[in-house]
Amino acid sequence: KFPAVKRDLALLIDKHIQFAEIEQIAYDTEKKLLREVSLFDVYEGKNLEDGKKSYAVSFVLQDETQTLTEAVIDKIMAKIVKNLEDKLGAKQR
Repeated sequence: KFPAVKRDLALLIDKHIQFAEIEQIAYDTEKKLLREVSLFDVYEGKNLEDGKKSYAVSFVLQDETQTLTEAVIDKIMAKIVKNLEDKLGAKQR
């Protein structure tokens, strides 16, 4: 079995956006290698723009046939971030 790789992102999003929307976009973006998406922190309050919140989200990637390279991981994460930006107006913190 090949190792799973975990990457974390801090995302600044509108308050009305639910985690399920982020999760769905991530899975739609990477159907083959994305194993898990989880929310591990939510922050609302000072130092954030009005109407915004910060989500800390963890992504687990794994390939059953080979060890993932940094280049492949970076490419997948960039695609996920781009789709979150395009579809939800999310910003990486």
